[in-house]
This record gives sequence, C-alpha cells and structure tokens, in this order.
Amino acid sequence: MNTYGRMLRMIRPYLGQVALSIVFMVLFSVLSVLSITMVSPFLKALFLDDQAQPALVAEGTPATVPLNTAAADSADAARARLQDIQQSLGWVERIKAEFAVRVQETLLQGSDEERLLRVCLAIFFLFLGKNIAGYLQEILMTYVGQAVIRDLRNLLFVKFTALPLGFYHRNKAGELISRATNDVLVAQQCVSLSFTKLIKDPIQIVMYLAVALILSWKLTVMAAVLLPLSLGVIIRIGKRLRKLSTRQQEQMADLTSTLQETVYGIRVIKAFAMEDFENRKFLAQSQELFRQIFKFNWVMKLSSPLTEQLSILVGLVLLWYGGSKVFTGGIMAPDLFVVFLIVVFSMVRPIKSLGQVNNEIQAGMAAADRIFAVLDTPPEVADKDAGLKLERVEGHIELEHVDFSYVPGEPVLRDVSLTVAQGQIVALVGSSGSGKSTLIDMIPGFHHPDNGRVLIDGHDVRELNLASLRRNMGIVTQEVILFHDTVFNNIAYGLRDMDQERVEAAARAANAHDFILRLPQGYRTIIGDRGLKLSGGQRQRISIARAILKNPPILLLDEATSALDTESEQLVQEAIDRLVRHRTTIVIAHRLSTIQNVDRIFMLEAGRIVQTGTHAELLAAGGRYKELYEMQFQGGKA
Repeated sequence: MNTYGRMLRMIRPYLGQVALSIVFMVLFSVLSVLSITMVSPFLKALFLDDQAQPALVAEGTPATVPLNTAAADSADAARARLQDIQQSLGWVERIKAEFAVRVQETLLQGSDEERLLRVCLAIFFLFLGKNIAGYLQEILMTYVGQAVIRDLRNLLFVKFTALPLGFYHRNKAGELISRATNDVLVAQQCVSLSFTKLIKDPIQIVMYLAVALILSWKLTVMAAVLLPLSLGVIIRIGKRLRKLSTRQQEQMADLTSTLQETVYGIRVIKAFAMEDFENRKFLAQSQELFRQIFKFNWVMKLSSPLTEQLSILVGLVLLWYGGSKVFTGGIMAPDLFVVFLIVVFSMVRPIKSLGQVNNEIQAGMAAADRIFAVLDTPPEVADKDAGLKLERVEGHIELEHVDFSYVPGEPVLRDVSLTVAQGQIVALVGSSGSGKSTLIDMIPGFHHPDNGRVLIDGHDVRELNLASLRRNMGIVTQEVILFHDTVFNNIAYGLRDMDQERVEAAARAANAHDFILRLPQGYRTIIGDRGLKLSGGQRQRISIARAILKNPPILLLDEATSALDTESEQLVQEAIDRLVRHRTTIVIAHRLSTIQNVDRIFMLEAGRIVQTGTHAELLAAGGRYKELYEMQFQGGKA
C-alpha cells in the first residue's frame, strides 16, 4: 500500500468521529450555499415593490412575471399562476421557479419592514447553523488528527524498544528523536487538515457548481474552461514540494542530532575549548535548515496566488460577458446574476484550498516515508511470546565456532569457541577493538552469530524467548545507564512490588547505602538526567545494587571499574566481589590486576581467541597476555 493509503488506515479506530464530521461538513456546505442564495431575497426586499416580483425563468425568456397583480390577490392565486408558467419550462427552470415561490410565500409577504426583517432573520439563522456545523466538524477532525499523532508516536516508541541494537549502531539518536517528534507532526497533515479539506472542499465546490449550473449552465461552462490549467499548476507544484519536504526533514534530523550531541557532550566540549567549533557547525546546519524551509515555503506559497489569479481571470470574463447579457435582458434577472457571481467567486476559496491540500499531503507523505521506514524495520523478535521460556537459568554458557560482523566482509569475531561452566568466573582481555564487548553482547541475544551457535544451558539463544533469558542476566557496564527518577526506582528498575528493605540491602551490598542516605531525600531523591547529580563511582554502585537486587544466575561485567578513581574503584570492586559470588560471571577488564583470581582468562586479538588459561598459566606461557601485563606494571596501572 502506498504511503498515503497507510496514513489513511490510521483513522480506522476513529471512523465514528470521521463519519459524524462528514455529516457536519455536508450541513456546513448546504447552509453556506443557502446563505449565498439569500442575496436575491434581500435585494428584492430592499428594492422591489409589491406589484412586480422577479421570477426565476429560463435563459432567454422575460426576466419578470407579476406574482401580485393586484393588492387583493392571494398567495394561492400567485402560486397557481406560477404553476401555469412552470408547465412551459424545463426542469432546471422549474427548480428556480419553485424556489422563487417558496421565498415569496415565506419571506416576501407583508410590508417592506416585515419582509426585510424576515430576510435578515433567515440570513442570521443560516449563518448561525453554518458556523455551528463548521465548528463541530473542526473539533471532531482535530480530535482525530491529534489521536493519529499520539498513535504514530506510540507506535514509533514501541518499535524503538523492539529494534535490535544493530539498528541503533546504524542510526543517530537525534535523527530517531526527530522522526518521533517533528516527522510525526508533519505526517499528521495527511489525515487531519488535508483529510478535512479533501472532503469538505469538494462538497462545497459541487454544491456551488450545482447552483451555478441551475442559474446559468452557459456561464458555468465558461467558468470551467481554465480549470485544467489550474489543476496542472497545482500538481506540478505538489511534486516539487514532496522533494523539498524530504530534504527539509532530513536537515531537521541532522540539526536535532547535533543539538543532542552537544547537550550530552558539553563537558567534553568545554574541556577541549571547542565551543566555537560546535557553534559554527550548528549555525551552518541551522542556516541550511532555514534555506530548505524557506525554499519549501517559497514554492508552497506560490500555488495559492497562482490558483487565485486564474480563478479571478475566470470571474472577470464571466462578469464582462454575463453583465453585457443582463443589460439586454437575455440571460437572467439582475439579482440572480449577482447571486451567480457570488457563487462563482465563492468557489475560488475551496479550489484554492484544494491546491494547498496537495502541497500539505506531499509534505506529509515525505515525513510519513521516514516514519514507515522505521516501522517497517524488522524487530529484534517477531513474536515476543515465541521461543522456549526459561524460568530459571543454571548458568552454563558455550560459544561454538562463532563468526559475526556488523558490516558484511568486515568480521568482528572469527571462529570463537569457549565454555563457561556454571558458577565460574572468567575474564575477557585484549586490545581495544578485539571483539570483547561484541562477544558479551552475543550472550543475551543482542546480536546473533553469522555462523556458529551461542548456547545457554545447552539451548541455542536463537531458539529461546529473549525476555525470559534476559530476566536471568545482570549486566553492569562502564557506561552506566540511569534514568531521571528516584534512587529507589533506579535500583528496583524492572522489578515490581519491591519493598524498601530489600532495596536497602542491595544498596548496602553495593557500598551505596551510606551515600544515598546523605542525599537530600535519601532513596526518594531524583538523580537527574542519566544520573548526572551523582559521581561516576556513585552511579556505578547504583548500577551494581540494581544487579544485586535482580539476583541473576548469569552476570556480565563490561569494564565496570576502568573509569573510576582509586577510592571509587576500591568501593566498586568490593561490591563486585560480593555480586559475583555463586554466579556464572564473564568480566571484561583492561586492568589485569583485577582479574588475577578468576577461574579462566580468554585473550582476544582481532576477533580470535589467541590464549586461554589462568593468570599464572598465561604469565608462564608468555605471549600477548604477558606483554600487556608487563606494559601495565611499567605504566603504573596494575
């Protein structure tokens, strides 16, 4: 299904509101037309006497027929005479004549003041009904439009949480945020404002056209001569706008990414005195966005005056031709010609609006394309309930001849095989880029191998229910992820109905309880975006407390102490020592002195395991591990 069709499907849950809105659109259009037709009775009430009221007759026939030939004539007699005249007219002229007699009977009886009062009251109530119908229609479609925005935003967020980590390696965070905010607002035009106009404006055009045809089909045909030219201009501008809108959305995404990176990296920016560089980069992107937006609006705004000018040209031709015919009495009565002109010129606004609708739809579809590109990305798991569910993991881990690459042809892991028995503590060491973090990410199923298998308790990870697997794992990384929430909620993250006593016990085991009590509201203190109100060591201990509270049988530690000062490292290491007891643990460490007592060490280089053994065995064997160890001692890092 094309993009616009997919956007229209978003309104299915709100078809009731849409249907009711269409009812009010039709009512609005009917009352708009009736309001215009009141011009003729108004002119009659003001300028014509009781003895000669104009009748609506066929084009080319006399313009007036006496409806009240004498003061004593009754309304029934007038209707009888009009019915006699109608027998000689066509069906269109009979409609006009019937309308004339209805107006005569309901509005144009009595004295001049009475007639004028009735016409004024009729106009007032017609406009009142029209405005109420228009307001209700707008409110209903606003509800639908905002509901679609909400639904799209919700779909994107749920999709973000379902996508694999590889997706986030390929896309910038700021661009994804832009799609969930700016793009959603732009795409919503396809189903709210544009959707409204695509129904309401054609209804109005059809009704105005019907009245114009009834009044004079010849003049109406003349009015339609330039319509194809107008439509051609609108279509060409719309195609151009879609391309420009795509560029605009992409530039907005780049600007959002730069803004996000600046906010998150402000400490580094200031530390390297790079404020001017970042300012120049942002200002250049801002200028380019301004240029794209201005170009888009320049083209979009052009369609409106072009459409209006073409419509005015049609109206002026009609005014000249029709006016000359009125003078000779050969086309219609003067008051009806005035009504005809008002009807024709009233069509300018909805026709002009339809031109803008195409522009808005093209811009909205460009944004919708970017949204659906995310929604169509295959999720990490097609069915969250699929796969074997593990209620309790024993902790046996095995990798069998695993190959993996983020980019085809550029392998990160090559024929990796290792075994970790239940309750063992093993370490992964190696140079940066050797594949340590990627290997750890394979265990909870963040990535799946291109070749080979990753086994947990003898089960291939690809055959397991990932949610049940990950509930049995604890992960502590160098880059601690905390949320803008309380200390309590960050420690108990993912665990329901957790009591204060158990949270405090986990915090004590993580050497975090004492500093938490010193916070302004203790465990109820909001720690700020990404926990920035805490030091690095404090954030790390909160993360360890979270893992202790979860009490997982498998623990993955990714350089958990490498970025800490000596005092914080000691506190965190003590907490880790408590955490790893009686668990299967895989540790990534750059400081080799922290892993001297682990059960087994795997040395990785260029995605391969090149050495295996205990700390003492690897030192005795020499090779790359011994080189790294001696380099750290010589550098004072051991």
